Amino acid sequence: MLNLKPNIGGIDREIRLAGGSLLTLIGCLTKNKLIKAAGCTFLITGITRKCVFYDLLKLNTNKTVEKNY
Repeated sequence: MLNLKPNIGGIDREIRLAGGSLLTLIGCLTKNKLIKAAGCTFLITGITRKCVFYDLLKLNTNKTVEKNY
């Protein structure tokens, strides 16, 4: 079953956003599709705060408490 709760937070998210942006830019400038795809993957996981591989490994770097309304 797919868990939709965020599992990326804090410095992990910031590194993914910064690194993903940098890799995507480098991939676009060099026209390297593999680097561009890796950068986009890091950007998407940073923006959505969700990583399926973290679910598989049962990892969670998101320390925020979610409120149930």
